[in-house]
Amino acid sequence: MATKFTDVMREIEAEAHAEGPEAVGQLEAFRAHFRLGRQIAEARRARRLTQKQVAKIARIDQADVSEIERGASNPTLSKLNAIASAVGMELELTKKRYGGVTSSARRASRRAS
Repeated sequence: MATKFTDVMREIEAEAHAEGPEAVGQLEAFRAHFRLGRQIAEARRARRLTQKQVAKIARIDQADVSEIERGASNPTLSKLNAIASAVGMELELTKKRYGGVTSSARRASRRAS
């Protein structure tokens, strides 16, 4: 059994790849969810703001800021936008730079089902 976080993540990645493209896609969605919270927390700390201050600026509850930073919630786009703005960021969609599930992989997965 893995004892380090990196070892646990390697095991999860191996399992996802063994299960196929859908599992790999779910893993990437999981990573993106936590990456967003981490980026918000880093931006907040860089501006020397507390969660309470961000919540006041964004006009939301401090508990919401905490949950989003921990990846423990699925916030609305308007709530995310308010928090991002409060910490000096903006939301933007970008094209993936690394191996997500391609359309050909999705087709192959559907044929195998």
